[in-house]
Amino acid sequence: MSAVSEWHHDGPKKYYETCVKMFGKPTAISNRRHGFAFWKTRGLFDEHLLRDEYVSHCVPRHHFDYFYSSVKIFIPKERLMDVLRISGSIAYDGLKKLLTARCASIGANIATLYLGMMVATGEMTIEEVKKDDLYASHIRGEAESHDFMEEKMRKLKKENNRKYKKEIKQKFASYAFTRCYKEKKSNSKTRKSTKVGKGLKNTRNQKCTSKKSTVCCPHMAPDDKGRYAATNEMTPLKYRGKKYELHTCCKMCAESMNKLAKTNPEKFRQTYISRFDKWNIVAKNKHTRKEVQILKLIK
Repeated sequence: MSAVSEWHHDGPKKYYETCVKMFGKPTAISNRRHGFAFWKTRGLFDEHLLRDEYVSHCVPRHHFDYFYSSVKIFIPKERLMDVLRISGSIAYDGLKKLLTARCASIGANIATLYLGMMVATGEMTIEEVKKDDLYASHIRGEAESHDFMEEKMRKLKKENNRKYKKEIKQKFASYAFTRCYKEKKSNSKTRKSTKVGKGLKNTRNQKCTSKKSTVCCPHMAPDDKGRYAATNEMTPLKYRGKKYELHTCCKMCAESMNKLAKTNPEKFRQTYISRFDKWNIVAKNKHTRKEVQILKLIK
């Protein structure tokens, strides 16, 4: 049974055996209606794709397209639109740097890619292509033989890949962007790099960052000098099935916080939790909303 027996269109069905003779067994294949056969190749062409489709095309005469061939070259943005004006059967992937022709045979693809590469490298202008109707004469192999065009394409690709070695490795399309975007640091990362309680003091005039940010109470209001209540003891805080080391100025504060965490976890979160630093709670003072303490997870 044929490897493409389930394909619907006769054109690609018949051309499959020709492709196998040229490229060998496909790298990947799908034997079903609207299926495909794909060849990853080396040399002039980077890949070929035969699809079970019929794309109607009336230039230079009415026919159907279904066979794709791609060559890796860099096309400067000022020449890209001229390249695309050659035919509706030519396309360019700015990320992969692949110039692709879709016709009905390898010869037609070579002719289309040849003109595309000539315009892309500046050896021919789009005006010259249109003026003398070079697309039609090259497709028919009248202006130049397909063998000549293929050999010329090899030279063009080699020169282009050497000249634009850096551009070919770029991870963006030069006609869309001028550079890669740099990842922005999120607010959470920025805050994690800042010590919890920085710039704040407790009633013993200790910095709130002291002892791993555990010396300022998150429950009591600051005194008239803006100092936070100094902590005296540690009480386990039970929150959503986990326990954390809660440091408070007195047991009454710890009891009040534990009660709220148990009866209304969501309100507790809004009142006391600023964020999570990995698995620890970064607590804010309920009165000032400033981060004053790190509640370490009890494992």
